[in-house]
Amino acid sequence: MKDGILRVWDINREKIIQSAATDSQICSLLWLPKTSELMTGQGLPGNQMKIWKYPILTNSSELHGKYFSHKGRVLHTALSPDHSRLFSVAADGIACLWKCHESGEN
Repeated sequence: MKDGILRVWDINREKIIQSAATDSQICSLLWLPKTSELMTGQGLPGNQMKIWKYPILTNSSELHGKYFSHKGRVLHTALSPDHSRLFSVAADGIACLWKCHESGEN
């Protein structure tokens, strides 16, 4: 079943606080504490990673390399302890290490 909706829940009230259409399968989810954003690792059709501003859930950016993007769905994402790097691994068998930009940096 394809849903493609990112939802933030209030688990105490059992209600959805906010939601956003991702137009893709959500295969992994990661909280970015420095910027108060969520990152989704996604599947078809784009096999990309997207960053969502919290709590409004607007898509603020997509992660892809200058010469590379995942060819399979992004199954797992992790953040380094110092928050300077993101790690992604996808169904294409490729693992990537991404440098995080500082606030205000492009």
